Amino acid sequence: MVNADHDRSVQRQGQRPLSRHERYVYTYNLVAASTPLQFLISVEPASSKPTHGRYIFRLAFRANGIERSLGEPVELRMAVNPKQLNFVIFVFPGKTTLPTGGLWSLRVWLRVNGIDHRLFGEDELWVGKDLDFDAIADASFARLKNVDTREQMYHGFVGKALVNFIVRWQRTNHGSYKYSLDYEAGGVSATLFADLELRFDGDPRTVTFLIYTVPISSLPAGASHRLRVWLRSLVQLTSDPSTQYALPFNDSYIYQRIWKSDSFKVGARLDFESLGGKMIMAFPAVGGPETIVSVASRSPSTGGNHDKSKRSFYNQ
Repeated sequence: MVNADHDRSVQRQGQRPLSRHERYVYTYNLVAASTPLQFLISVEPASSKPTHGRYIFRLAFRANGIERSLGEPVELRMAVNPKQLNFVIFVFPGKTTLPTGGLWSLRVWLRVNGIDHRLFGEDELWVGKDLDFDAIADASFARLKNVDTREQMYHGFVGKALVNFIVRWQRTNHGSYKYSLDYEAGGVSATLFADLELRFDGDPRTVTFLIYTVPISSLPAGASHRLRVWLRSLVQLTSDPSTQYALPFNDSYIYQRIWKSDSFKVGARLDFESLGGKMIMAFPAVGGPETIVSVASRSPSTGGNHDKSKRSFYNQ
């Protein structure tokens, strides 16, 4: 008869103890211009051991249930208990800009033993409730045209050019969503960003985006634009008994700006002749592009692959 206690003892001897990793998350709340905001500071040992030494601080921001990271991690050496820290977190209005009431400056300080250490500073925290984007002169807004389980497509005019903006997402292993944004115009496309990570509960199709461009003075005219991308989420109804039902014109949204470019250069039928008489225009060679075929061959002496190509003008 096999001794069960002996078997368990052998199993315990053969197993390695599970590694324990602790991090401590501090949550702070405030209301900025009727918009509830949450800031989460994560503190974890740099060596994955909860002992005195080096610690990494990370800042996350949550509005209307949608969480994203802000800034870069900060590493400090501490000889105090990481579970008994105090922080000073505040925002103040940024410079006057459009949309009004959407720009904030953020400061995060660590206070230990009466000494304050600044951890994070952000002067372009764009967030607000029911912002007035119609006040932005000459803005051209893309319209949501299609939504499926993995992407949303927006159509818009950038100057005279019809441009498609495609938002895609995929769920990560740790429960968040990773977003990317591509644009496509005239059969040519490119990626604008591919590393936006958002954490929220619910269907990602309910999170939409506000995408618009504003022309910049340029030669030729219509060649350069400012591009802005905002995240838009519907404010959920509260348990207020006076709110019995929702009507379409009562919908309220929280907006967060997540990406921008001040040099988005796309246009249609641009007048390059307007650059003036000093411009010298190149012309294409007769016969169109030359085809260059590369054939990989294995060298008998070295066994390596060598690329034999026909070059356009000369051999290097």
